[in-house]
Order: sequence, then C-alpha cells, then structure tokens
Amino acid sequence: MRDMVLILNYDDVCTRAIARSLRAEHIYCKIAPGNITPEEIDSQQPLGLILSGGVSGGTPSGLDARMLNGSYPLLALGDAASMLCRMLGGDVQETAICKSIGAVRFAKCLLTEGLDDCERMLYNVRRLRLPEGTMQLAQSQQESVGFMCVDRPVYGVQFTLEQNDTDGMQLLLNFALNVCGCTRWWNFETFINRTVEEISRVVGDGRAVCAMTGGLNSGISALLAHRALGERLQCIFIDTGLMRENEGSRFLGFYRDKMGLNITHVQAQERFIDALSGVTSPDDKRRIIGETLQKTLNETLENLGEFKVILRSTTCNDVMSEVDWAKRPGLHAALDLPIVEPLRELFKDEVRRVGEYLNLPGDVISKQTFPGSGLALRIMGEVTPARLQTLRAADQIFSDEIISAGQNKRLWQHFATLTALPGDDTHAVIALRAVHASDSSQQAYAARLPYDLLERVMERILRERPEVSRVVYDLSPSSRYTGVEWQ
Repeated sequence: MRDMVLILNYDDVCTRAIARSLRAEHIYCKIAPGNITPEEIDSQQPLGLILSGGVSGGTPSGLDARMLNGSYPLLALGDAASMLCRMLGGDVQETAICKSIGAVRFAKCLLTEGLDDCERMLYNVRRLRLPEGTMQLAQSQQESVGFMCVDRPVYGVQFTLEQNDTDGMQLLLNFALNVCGCTRWWNFETFINRTVEEISRVVGDGRAVCAMTGGLNSGISALLAHRALGERLQCIFIDTGLMRENEGSRFLGFYRDKMGLNITHVQAQERFIDALSGVTSPDDKRRIIGETLQKTLNETLENLGEFKVILRSTTCNDVMSEVDWAKRPGLHAALDLPIVEPLRELFKDEVRRVGEYLNLPGDVISKQTFPGSGLALRIMGEVTPARLQTLRAADQIFSDEIISAGQNKRLWQHFATLTALPGDDTHAVIALRAVHASDSSQQAYAARLPYDLLERVMERILRERPEVSRVVYDLSPSSRYTGVEWQ
C-alpha cells in the first residue's frame, strides 16, 4: 500500500474539507470513524492521523486512549484538540474566544514551517490547562489556540480548515509532508489504474455482477469493472417506469450500445405501476418499491449463472451518511458474496472527476442525482401512468429551459414535483425546485433564477400540459441531504 494519512471523523463538514484539500494536493488520505480501534488503524498502516473535529465548542469523544501510545504522528483539529488535551492529562475549561477575529502567533516547529503570524476567525477556543510534556504551539488573546508534545509529533490546534484558507492548508501540508513523510503520488489516473487492478485481483478468473440504477455512480463503477473484466462483468438494469423522460433509453444507449457493457435489461414498468396502485403514503411507496425491486432482482439472477463478487457503487457520501445497506434492496440480499466498492473513498464531485478522466461526455458526467424511488416520491398522492407522464413532461421542460439559459452548472439540483389543488384532484399543480448547496453548512438554498426563465417554464407547462392549472416555485431552504425532496 502506498503512503497515506488517515482522517478520523468527528465532524462530517470539516472531514470532507480536509479530505478534498489533501487529495487536491495529490496526498492520499482515507476517512475512518472516530471510534476506530488501534488494531484497525494498524491494519491500514497510515503514516499519520488527523483527528477532524468541528467548531461547535464541544468536546467529542470516542478516541481510544491506546492511540496516544502508538507510533503515529497525530494532528487534532477544531474540537478534537480539546479531546486530545484532556486525554493527555490536561484540563478543558469554558469557552474563552467565540466567533471572534484574532491575531494568531505560532511557535516555530515542523508543523508551522512557512507560517507567519496571521489573523483568522476563531469560532470556539476553549481555555486549556496544558498537560505535562506539552508546550504552546499557537496563541491568541492570551489563550492557547494550539499545543504540541515536546518529545513526539502530537499536535492540537483549536481551529480547522476553512474555504480559501491558505494558512490552514499550509498546516495540513506541513503535517502530511514534513511530519508524516507522505509523498504526492495520488491523482485520478492513479486511482483508476489501482482500482482496475484491485477488481481484477479480487475477481480473478470468475465473474462479477453489478446492479445499475441509471445514475452516474453505478455507471462509473461498472465502467471501471469493465476495464478489468470485460464480458465477465454482468450488469443488471431494471427499468421501473419511474424514471425521467427517456432516461432508460438514453442510459442503455450510452452504457450498453456505446461503451459495450454487458447489460441485462429488465422491463418491469407495469409491475411497479401495478404494485403502487392506490398507494399514497410516502413510507408505503418506499417499502413497496424496495420489495418489488428485490423480487425482480431475485428472479433475474436465477438465469444469469454463478458469480464471485458483487460490485456496489457506494461513495464516501454514503459511508459518512451511515447508509444501512443491509436494510436496502440489492444484490447483497440475494447473493452471499464478497462486495467490492470501487468508489467508496470518493465524494460525488470526485466521482465526476473520474468520469472526466474516463472521457465521458458532459451530459453523462453532469447527470443530476435522483432519488432511489424515482419519480414516485415526487408525486403527491397516487402514482398513475397519467400523473407520471405529466410530471415527466414538466420536469423535462424545466430542465430544457435551465440548460438553455446556462443555469445548470450553477445548480446542485433542479426538478419538478407534482401535487394537486386542495379538494380538486383533476387539476395538477407543478412545483419547481432549484437549489444551490453549501458544503460548509450542509444546507440547500433556493436559487434566484431569472424571472423571465421561470415565466417561460410556466408558460410552456401550461400550454403543453393542459391538465396543469398552477406552476409554483419553491423558495424554502432545507438540509442538503434530507430536505430537498418534498417527501
């Protein structure tokens, strides 16, 4: 294994920022939960550990005390510095500096090489009584913003990486390069080559199976496996009838017909529509779709022969969101086989970069995320063929106008939802949703689309879909990962 830094996650936002920043500098890093054991760390053989805390002013827990007796260089950032101070025998007291810009002075050492005194926002600096064997590393307003052990490379700093943070980035680079001795070997081309080699090694001369959803993640995973296995990769694509306009045919046209993937296409549109007949509850929709999907997968696998490995398109976003795959439908529920997850270490934006290195066209790479239940949860009430067609048409009109106006690259998501006027199920209402997303706050904010763009969308929908009586635009902010959809 090549050299790398292991990031222990005590705050998702800060961990994402650190991982992306290190990889952008070609330094390989992996993310692990904060309660990882020393034995699990030893098995991965990192050159150093970063404890990634947030800036809430709390003191996280979960670090195994045996970690401090190990031989790894260690850097605790943000709230994790308070945890480190306490575990070393020091004392953590009340917040001394809160959301204040202060001058920070650094002591000279390997970690601060090239860093001058600076001003930065200090969100929550706790008053620390430093333990024996440590010294002050950084100071602001007479408070210890950072500390270090005298006789070993263990550091704590009570701030973390921010956007466009040159000082914070220098600190990370000093730790990875100067303290840990990492090299700048990681890039997307290297990732692709190593992933193809690993898939080939694990599968050997056997076959692998991959369920493709129509999205980018499963598409990239399958393309990487196809490079390793060729025809020994068997893909399954189940068309549920709940996809966007012409999405299934476009998907097959690219991945099967152009890229040459071996895809078994299961047309199950009627099956899913029949199963959803009369169902209005979002929870019931999710359950029925999951059960129908699993049953269809099980039946499909009966005629496809033996496999050695399941390929799954898990990303780092899924891992950090603690997705419980055991409760989700999929190949793992039908086959007791090892699972290979080629994209497990990558965030969604990094998956798109892999697509660029694979020379995929822009419309494939920029393909929007789509809920696993498809359009079913974007229809308030019963899912019928007629209501699906109304929503597909409105969604396509919205997307066409967004792209024509050059707005698509500015947006994280844009889509249409279908509901009805209270007490009048015969007249549909289309709600348009377009949001920007913030990594720093994990929030999604309604985009300020040009009024003439919204007016064109409204006019086209009302003209082309006479069953629609109202078109509205949703301005509500929401959580990025849980509140963008209406259900």
